[in-house]
Amino acid sequence: MNLSQLRKQFHVFIFMGSADHNTELKAFFNEAGYESTLFKDQENLLLELRQSPPHLILFSPLALATPLSAFVTQVLEQNSEIQFVCVAGVEQAAVISEYRELNFSGFVPAGAELAVRCLWQVDQICENLVRTYQAENLFEEKEKLMLDLASTQENLQQTIAQNRSLSVQTEKAGVGSLTEKAKSYDGLSSKDEYLTAFLLKIPCRAIYFKYLPTVNSFVAVSGHGIDIETIKGVGARMSVEESKDPVPMLMSGKLPQSLQEIVQDGLQISEFLSKPVPVHRSLDGLFVFWGEPGFDYKEIENEFVLFLLFYQRAHLQKQTEGLQIQDSVTELYNRNYFYQKLDEEIARSRRLKKPISVIRMSVDHLMEIEHSFGPHHRDVVLRTIGTIVKKTSRVNDLSCRTEENQISLILPHCSRRGAALRAERLRRIIEAHIFSTIDLKISVSCGVSEYPTLSQNALDLDASATKALDFIVEKGGNKVCLYKPVDGFKPDFEVTP
Repeated sequence: MNLSQLRKQFHVFIFMGSADHNTELKAFFNEAGYESTLFKDQENLLLELRQSPPHLILFSPLALATPLSAFVTQVLEQNSEIQFVCVAGVEQAAVISEYRELNFSGFVPAGAELAVRCLWQVDQICENLVRTYQAENLFEEKEKLMLDLASTQENLQQTIAQNRSLSVQTEKAGVGSLTEKAKSYDGLSSKDEYLTAFLLKIPCRAIYFKYLPTVNSFVAVSGHGIDIETIKGVGARMSVEESKDPVPMLMSGKLPQSLQEIVQDGLQISEFLSKPVPVHRSLDGLFVFWGEPGFDYKEIENEFVLFLLFYQRAHLQKQTEGLQIQDSVTELYNRNYFYQKLDEEIARSRRLKKPISVIRMSVDHLMEIEHSFGPHHRDVVLRTIGTIVKKTSRVNDLSCRTEENQISLILPHCSRRGAALRAERLRRIIEAHIFSTIDLKISVSCGVSEYPTLSQNALDLDASATKALDFIVEKGGNKVCLYKPVDGFKPDFEVTP
């Protein structure tokens, strides 16, 4: 994440008891790229907050004219999304911790290098806010995609129903009913499968040109009635003007100039029919059909309508599945995303010769908590732990809920020692945290493993971390266990200690 770009998006109110700290912090935050506003009294801060609320308030309790609880209430009544970063002496940490559930995202002990430590804390909070915003956008996009998918499915059913009355006529013409044509797509699910099935059904020759939006080009990828290998990969780039809004142009039957030259001059096709394949808010590709002189292109119209509906549904289905990456309780990534990213990170680790570690963490006695306090309080515990994990993570760490009682962390460029230290730090933070919803101390157990020193691949890395977790849970929990490989294990590459 680019910090210089990130900081420009956030506004910070600075309200400290010391005039020196006020001036120093404002200058430091402005130089770093944040928009910051300095306040000398609480009344002005609250007045400005009503007019232009910030994202964060960096403050000291010593500057307050009212009790801390009153100040927090006044701020959150105006805007419940504002985050607090408190600067105070370590002796006040216990009091401040009681406000964690009230958007207290950071605590900075007073002392030397205050500006640097405050900036680091604010950076961490803003990164988490950006990720939360991105996740919310993904869920909004998912909802839109699900609506589009439902609409496409409804259109498909309506198209089939509307054409049932034409079954007799089409069967007599030797074309077959549209209902029967729809059944022929049963059992297919991917776009490639629908594309292949469609090409095998049409009574003419065809080429499918895939659209590559990043380079504004069409590339031949599939065909029927032609040796596609002879032209596979042949591309045609659109002009800047053509690429601004290509779908209306293609719907009118007009080809981009460069593609028309390939079809007419290169392939020697004088008469043809072109059909674009629009998908959700974008263009997937373009068909070019041609047959013998006098070929009636109406013969492929119904088949193309069906293909397009099925193809669009498959496209939307894939997109919605891709957006389903977040656990609803903890707001961490989910199990599927964990395994997808673990494979990717292992491949990157091999390429860069850098270690990668996994932490498997479970809440001790979670079933007893659920039985004693109910599922709601169980979820609050998991959600709070998820928040702690996110707030203490590095930018490139990945935190996922992989089982009902399991949170897993992928730590790129992190050795086994660093991962064990990180796990122990998390264990201690959670053990010290006051869970206000239940009068009970919460502890966690952690299993740690690393590639390449302790495992051979993604599957082995995950399994070894799980074995370490299971071992320490059986021993009573509330500890960190580092996996020990079998004797004679040879890593793929050496990691610098």
